[in-house]
Amino acid sequence: MNDKRPSLSQTDLPTNGDAAESSQYVPARIALIYFAFGFCWIFFGDRLLDWLSVPPERMGQIQTAKGWLFVIGSSVLLYVLLRRHQQRDELAVNELLRSQTEVQRMNAELEARVAQRTQQLEAANRELESFAYAVSHDLRAPLRSLSGFSQILRESAPAGLDDKSLHYLQRIHEASQRMSNLIEDLLGLSRISRAELNARPASLSQIAAEAAAAVRERYPDREVELVIAPDMDVHGDIRLLRIAMENLLDNAWKYTAHANPARVTVGVEESTEGLVYYVQDNGVGFDMRYAGKLFAPFQRLHPESEFPGTGIGLVTVQRIIARHGGRVWVDAKPNLGATFYFTLSGE
Repeated sequence: MNDKRPSLSQTDLPTNGDAAESSQYVPARIALIYFAFGFCWIFFGDRLLDWLSVPPERMGQIQTAKGWLFVIGSSVLLYVLLRRHQQRDELAVNELLRSQTEVQRMNAELEARVAQRTQQLEAANRELESFAYAVSHDLRAPLRSLSGFSQILRESAPAGLDDKSLHYLQRIHEASQRMSNLIEDLLGLSRISRAELNARPASLSQIAAEAAAAVRERYPDREVELVIAPDMDVHGDIRLLRIAMENLLDNAWKYTAHANPARVTVGVEESTEGLVYYVQDNGVGFDMRYAGKLFAPFQRLHPESEFPGTGIGLVTVQRIIARHGGRVWVDAKPNLGATFYFTLSGE
């Protein structure tokens, strides 16, 4: 499970926009005010002395006094301006500290809530997996009995048993077999969810070749042209990746049953996400409006009578790819085949 938790960073802190803007222009403003004050003092002071017709012998004393008054006045002015700026800075700092304290409190609460929800989710997942495993395991024995006895009844039926009764027995046997296959797939999905991930360098090309060999054995009467790109090196759990490739290739084999010739390609391409691997076929495809159903358990886009299956294979693929930190998606068109893409972390 991903341990990343959402939190508020310092970049998300509220700031005092007016204070920040003022701080940027404070030196220029103080300099401008000081210049204006000095200019007005000198210009209008000299004009005032001329207007008062001050005698030349007293001009030196008055200029000295005016200079002292300018120093005192400018000092007071600078003190007032700087003190005002300091107060605004103190307010901004206090607001920032208050905001940081609030954010820290919110982060602590959020992390506590995420930790609690994570524990609850992990517990729920463990309970659900245990329940699925227990139910599936307990259903296997009665299903074997149902399948076996229905087969015995069909084979040892008396001569007087009509064809409809024989047909019903056959349907019971087939339904129990389908249920048994579904339980096996559910148990496999549960084991995949609980299995430890043993990631190491591996060749996806070799994994795909081995998976294809297993799929060919299931369809001995099928001729499928298979192309596997070489040198597809990955980092992942070889056993789980083989299960994923086997499900993808089995899916491709199944839905190219009516294609002539049937072609399946396993390859890799560059994208903005890095390396993207794909399994492509020229089978029946499907309408992309229903693509969201593909990775949900027991969802099927084609009748089981035409393309048998349990609807668990692609769910298994998605679970395995997610455990490798990647994602899987599909692109398809009716009667033009389908392409399943997936990524793996660390590529």
